[in-house]
Amino acid sequence: MEIKKTLTKEKLNILILADYSDGNRAAIHFAMRYLYCPDSVIHIIQTWQKPNFGSSMVRDLSPMLAGIANNELENLKNYLQDCYSMPDDQVNLIAFEGDLGMYFRSSYYQNKEWKVVIGSNNYETLFNHNHRMNELIDHVSEDLFILVGLEPEKSINEIFLLADTERTEISNLSLLKRITISEKPNINVCLSQIFESKEDREKRILPLIETCKGAKLSLSQIKNGVGKNELKEFSKMRGGKLIIFEKNSKRKFKNGMRTCLDSWLLKSKGIRI
Repeated sequence: MEIKKTLTKEKLNILILADYSDGNRAAIHFAMRYLYCPDSVIHIIQTWQKPNFGSSMVRDLSPMLAGIANNELENLKNYLQDCYSMPDDQVNLIAFEGDLGMYFRSSYYQNKEWKVVIGSNNYETLFNHNHRMNELIDHVSEDLFILVGLEPEKSINEIFLLADTERTEISNLSLLKRITISEKPNINVCLSQIFESKEDREKRILPLIETCKGAKLSLSQIKNGVGKNELKEFSKMRGGKLIIFEKNSKRKFKNGMRTCLDSWLLKSKGIRI
């Protein structure tokens, strides 16, 4: 007797990193407007850590810190459901004991495909250094969308796409097309690859050119490193910004773009002791 296998499509998992509270609401709106599709699951993670002193103090403070994380997650869930009427089974709250690097190494994260969203209102600290970000960017390895200086439901004026993959996936081309139609931003594509021929280069960028008709599209080529200088130039532009790192499990930065994102992305808002 022949056994038929039933293939089920994996639900889209959208992960919002809620450690960066000043941009969480903008991250929610971006996720719902541009990433969400029917049956998507919105995961919201808030990390917390035990204090590293005194066993009795640990016992006293740990429940409080976990409670703070859970309360903030519940507030974000309420905001999400008030705005978009999301059912409970499509919102997953994660109060994670440990840092984000530990979470990205967990089997729960590693065994799923994700769209990861971070929001921050403040761009001024973007280029401070914190080497812990090096590990974090390596372990995300999924589509990563970083919102900078965006208030909820405000327009995206500038987009920076690091084109360090062989091609831009259809899902991200679709996202760029929707943003282009609705917001007509300036789109900055930074090519990390030195192409062997003009034809190879055109093959890589033509889908982007076709997708972004109606927007101002500019192309640059990384000359040294992994794009840190190009991102610095991008940061000088005004208005709400979106930075896109496409899924790339082979991306390994050592002293490049990640370090200029370090303190901004990893700075917790008071839960860390």
